[in-house]
Amino acid sequence: MYHAVIIDDEKWVVKSLIATIKDQSMFDITAEFYNGTSGLEYIRTRKPDLAFVDIRMPGMGGLDILQTTHAEGLPTLFIMISGHAEFAYAQKAMFHNAIGYCLKPFSKSELIDAMNKAYIILDSKINAPSLENSSQENFVPKHLSVSHKSVKMMIDYAEAHFQEDISMHDISQYCSINPNYASQIFKQETGQSFISYLNNLRIVYACYLLEHSEDTVFEISEKAGFNDYFYFAKVFKKIKGDTPTNYRKSLSLQPQK
Repeated sequence: MYHAVIIDDEKWVVKSLIATIKDQSMFDITAEFYNGTSGLEYIRTRKPDLAFVDIRMPGMGGLDILQTTHAEGLPTLFIMISGHAEFAYAQKAMFHNAIGYCLKPFSKSELIDAMNKAYIILDSKINAPSLENSSQENFVPKHLSVSHKSVKMMIDYAEAHFQEDISMHDISQYCSINPNYASQIFKQETGQSFISYLNNLRIVYACYLLEHSEDTVFEISEKAGFNDYFYFAKVFKKIKGDTPTNYRKSLSLQPQK
């Protein structure tokens, strides 16, 4: 059984959540915290498998905790909880790798669905073969040749940093140009948007890892630069026409050269 922590400034919410999920056998609630600062310190030191965190709390809120742990590369998965059905909160939470967003009062099916996602992700990490993937170092992206100096700088930067959380804002700062202008000239020179180019670059690398490593699909999504596994799967299917898992299976069925 995996370990989970609940962080919410209202004690009745914590007790309600525990009562709602008491019959499941995936996670054991090992700690409860009623402020964000104490909860964050526990996550840093104990690294629980899963954390239920309230979006809004006095002082350090749930998004602050999520952003901090994401920046520090901590392994804990997050299910955000809130009484506010506002899209902006969910959007920010998912951007920083939350795997679920559940509203109060709690729906048992909604909580269990989110916990199932966490359970599958954790299982895939544990059951992955511990193989050194030295072949990853041999990956060289296919270079996109252009004549415009700023667009060439953008492509060079993307090729060097596509595994990181980069944006058009980062690119434009690197090139010392306006973000809107950067988007415009990139589209004019390449015939595609920067995000489309970046996603294609990341998917090419993901395909390389699917063929040359035994990393789990979840691990590959992270190594390819995707913050959200489910977004990765959606982009992969759009570009390759199949799921990452089926793509890997198809490679194993091909005749050896």
